[in-house]
Amino acid sequence: MQTPELCWENKTVDGLVPLIEALLLTHAEPLTMATLVRMLGSETPQTAIEMALRTLERQYQAHPFIQMKLGGLSQEPHWQLVANARLAPYLARSEAPKTSRYSRAVLETLALIAWRQPITRAEIEAVRGVAVNAAIIRLLTERGWVRVVGVKDSPGKPELLATTPQFLQDFSLESLTQLPAFESFVGQGALDV
Repeated sequence: MQTPELCWENKTVDGLVPLIEALLLTHAEPLTMATLVRMLGSETPQTAIEMALRTLERQYQAHPFIQMKLGGLSQEPHWQLVANARLAPYLARSEAPKTSRYSRAVLETLALIAWRQPITRAEIEAVRGVAVNAAIIRLLTERGWVRVVGVKDSPGKPELLATTPQFLQDFSLESLTQLPAFESFVGQGALDV
């Protein structure tokens, strides 16, 4: 799959500012200059990135809730948007969101359900070539991404699994038609059929 070319508005520093701001907002980890250059493309001059970062630093100096943090343990500086220190007492009272890392088996199972729904557990196992652990289906159900939508009219009446509106919301999809074609992934790894 080819990465689309990033095109920043009018090729100006002002056009680059919102793009860098979005990158900083969507990454939990601090971003280095090397990372920003890689993300924005080598055709983006480093001087333009530096100017856009200075513009963002000025904007966030007066922001009541968010500040731009510059620094790092390594020699190379990095940038990150963080909550203003004045909010620390209030934020300490809230629970930090739990981020989860999902195994390859969980992600493959979810992908097959999304692409081939409604699908039975046996059909998932036939494609993956291994048994689907019940804990995987339970995890996907508890997360709100998968639900039972019926039973297949075959011996044993296996459950049919499909994705939920929560799946679409969490993966920023308006509909399942926005998923890439399953066939584009055949021959590239574990999802060979």
